[in-house]
Amino acid sequence: MKKISLYTIGLILTVIISACQNDQSPPNESQSIETEQKQANLASISNSAIYKEADRKQIDHVHGIGYPGNRNELLVATHNGPLIYHDQIWYEATTNKNDYMGFQAVSDGFYSSGHPGEGSALPNPLGLIKSTDRGKTLEKLGFQGESDFHYLAVGYETNAIYAVNQQRNSEMEIGVYYSEDAKKWVDVALKGTPDQISGLFTHPSNPNIVAITSPSGLYLSRNQGESFTRITKEVAVSTMIFLEDRFIYAVQEPRNQLIVQTLQDGEEEEVTMPNQTLDTIDYVTVNPQNEDEIVFHTISGSLYQTTDNGKSWTILINEGQIKK
Repeated sequence: MKKISLYTIGLILTVIISACQNDQSPPNESQSIETEQKQANLASISNSAIYKEADRKQIDHVHGIGYPGNRNELLVATHNGPLIYHDQIWYEATTNKNDYMGFQAVSDGFYSSGHPGEGSALPNPLGLIKSTDRGKTLEKLGFQGESDFHYLAVGYETNAIYAVNQQRNSEMEIGVYYSEDAKKWVDVALKGTPDQISGLFTHPSNPNIVAITSPSGLYLSRNQGESFTRITKEVAVSTMIFLEDRFIYAVQEPRNQLIVQTLQDGEEEEVTMPNQTLDTIDYVTVNPQNEDEIVFHTISGSLYQTTDNGKSWTILINEGQIKK
């Protein structure tokens, strides 16, 4: 397949900026103990070994939002480590306070890249990592010390990965790559895409479906990025998220707005937004356990949540200030 050109990647960059085991136990018993301990670690965020109620009041540099692990916990990936919002309480990590760039929530945890936090022994950059326990442990999937993938798209159910590689590493040239297992990578052709690209996104259960946002609209591929077609009006689209049979995308003109479009026939409807002027929306997510629960983040550092599909909104973070 054709590699994405250096020119296009340059435009991408300008637009986006365990459980303890007993060695003497029988294998089945050890596995059972490990599973029980892991479930206990994940049972309640309030009892988590590495999270406490947040003391932080100021949030800087959000790099992604989502609901990892298919739990009712909203994770906000920040420059100074992850924050979790659950039952109207904010929690912050006490260890592994890493700068999770390219954060992507999936049904059993999250994928990310980025840089280690202060005092960490992790390689810099992190390469590609995955966690299934809220970041307590990190599985190294490759490119440690080589690459910082600012822009990742990972299927929530499939774990299929699309990665924008901005600098040549041991396996990739500059371009966009796809992998089903984080081991074998193939380059993505990106035929029919605009010159300027602002984001890359993939479907939760169909790895063939991938979308690109841009100042000229949202472009969709149904063949793993081989070719794309614009499926919205020619309007600036800043971000989006796939659901099973539809997707939500953010437009910037004539006002910052969320639009729902069906995948089958392209029918659209607007999401009722907060009754105030909004900045550009840079991240949007939906709770997989309650699709009426929508959250979006703006470039000014504000975070809004609705649990009733837009009938009412709550400001969780106001221009970088946590609301408690």
